[in-house]
Amino acid sequence: MFTNKELRTLINLKILDMIMDDKESLSDRPPTPTEEDCCGNSCNPCIFDIHKKLIDQWDDNKKSNSKIKSKNLLVPTLYKTFKVIKINEINDDYLTIILHYEDDSHSCIFLNPGQHVIINLLTWSKPFTPITWNNNNIEFLVRVYPNSTFTNKLKNLQVGDQVKIRGPYGEFLYFQNSFKKIIMYCIGSGIAAFYPIIQSIVNNDLEETRIKLFAGFRSVCQIPLKQRLQLLADYWNVEFTIHVTEVEEITTIHNIQIKKEKINENNYKAVLQKESSESTLVLICGNEEFNEALSQWTQECNHINYYVFK
Repeated sequence: MFTNKELRTLINLKILDMIMDDKESLSDRPPTPTEEDCCGNSCNPCIFDIHKKLIDQWDDNKKSNSKIKSKNLLVPTLYKTFKVIKINEINDDYLTIILHYEDDSHSCIFLNPGQHVIINLLTWSKPFTPITWNNNNIEFLVRVYPNSTFTNKLKNLQVGDQVKIRGPYGEFLYFQNSFKKIIMYCIGSGIAAFYPIIQSIVNNDLEETRIKLFAGFRSVCQIPLKQRLQLLADYWNVEFTIHVTEVEEITTIHNIQIKKEKINENNYKAVLQKESSESTLVLICGNEEFNEALSQWTQECNHINYYVFK
């Protein structure tokens, strides 16, 4: 069993071991980003901050004569160019984009479920959490905001257009059967962080962890990944509840409970107070206000095992 503090400690020890490009042995100094590699948009993490961490790791491994290699196509300090191969408009608010990398047959995409990357398009950059990936393809869920230049640029992409990606980033690591139950709370596109985590657990025949996902949306029609969630909800250890604020004719979804209320302090604490604080992991992903509120309520319920995706 790992506390939130222990999870972070394990992450700090392991995360940099998994992000070196497979063409670079640890005897090769990580390439230094140029001024042009920085977009100047105050990205978090900044490409220069990541480079400093890689240099520190390289120095440590050089001293210990480590020969570890990885095969990750993605590099946290350099942008790789991908091509758009498919765009699917889910509804007025969401779409999915699948990107393909063609230039390297020896490497593959490696990500821990829940990690994110930085997508760069012309002069715009923004973090996104992939929902699926394989050797050369990576898929994203995109929430399109009317006043967002960047997300509307993504919406207007065409098959064959080029997009740059660097990463992966993110501290979250989940270890098999570390907890008896995982309680997930998200709103909107925050579900992108949880989808690959749930998928990885149901795909593992040795997993006995139970999952409860609570997600907030404006309406049932706005829910993205609806069919995929229904498939996941068929598993014995997965339970979904969707909170909506607008009443529609569609009030039920196969194996998914619909509640006509926002995620609030009362219904949130009612769920956590029924769960063991020692054997339950709480995961939170939303906007800043949502994350801060749920973090406070989690602490008030004396749950110490929680992680916030920011």
